[in-house]
Amino acid sequence: MSDGLAVFRFSLERDFHFVPGQYATFWLTHGGKTLARPYSIASSPSEKRSLEFYINFVREGKLTPSLWDPEVITGLTRGDPGTHAAVTGPKGRFVVDPEDMRDLVFVASGTGLAPFISMIRKFNEDYLASPKAFHARKIYLIHGVSYPSHLGYREELERLAVETVRDLKRKLALVYIPTISRPYIDFSWKGLKGRAETLMEAPGAHEGTIINPENMVRIILGVMIRPETHAVYVCGHPGTVDGVVETLSRRGFHVDRDIKREKYYP
Repeated sequence: MSDGLAVFRFSLERDFHFVPGQYATFWLTHGGKTLARPYSIASSPSEKRSLEFYINFVREGKLTPSLWDPEVITGLTRGDPGTHAAVTGPKGRFVVDPEDMRDLVFVASGTGLAPFISMIRKFNEDYLASPKAFHARKIYLIHGVSYPSHLGYREELERLAVETVRDLKRKLALVYIPTISRPYIDFSWKGLKGRAETLMEAPGAHEGTIINPENMVRIILGVMIRPETHAVYVCGHPGTVDGVVETLSRRGFHVDRDIKREKYYP
């Protein structure tokens, strides 16, 4: 997708069953060494014979330097005897409660977007398969990254968000809210600026009127979002997760009941 970010898709020899939001442990053997790392699954569970991962390159990481190594990728593609991959799992409880009918607020930083892609894809498949039986709900997806080029799955998410606007009767509505923390690197960016967790803070009087687009978003997310009507899921950098939990806890949200969280570490 961009320098240091990539989507990896692997074909499987047998069906792999999981719930959106769960992760799999990816095992890579090359050069006599075997490495393993858990990654959230981005693909829909309907794709039983393939898995998709959204991965950030970490120079000092345990596994990603090998995944960015052309020799390793070539070995996997050709099926070289000394290079092979496997997955185990799934594991994880970062999943949407099927009995919870509240609207959803997804907050992601960086590749913390991956589990939400899986969730949104499954929700959309369920809606398209049976629109009349689908329980109407709205999903707010906030994705915070450093630069516009780091907005993974942007076209897919914008397309689904546009479908929501075009069809007001659509029972599954997606509000896509990307935000950039380093806009001074790319002055072409005209969207929201700031870290994902800051958008969960209600604006004060000193922050101007609702004509400001960022304040409009903050009013929606900071005032109208309530634990009685919305469940919040946050995934990514520990600072993002802790920031969202701290902000929402002051407004009556409770961890586990109203907020589910998953922290990513390099």
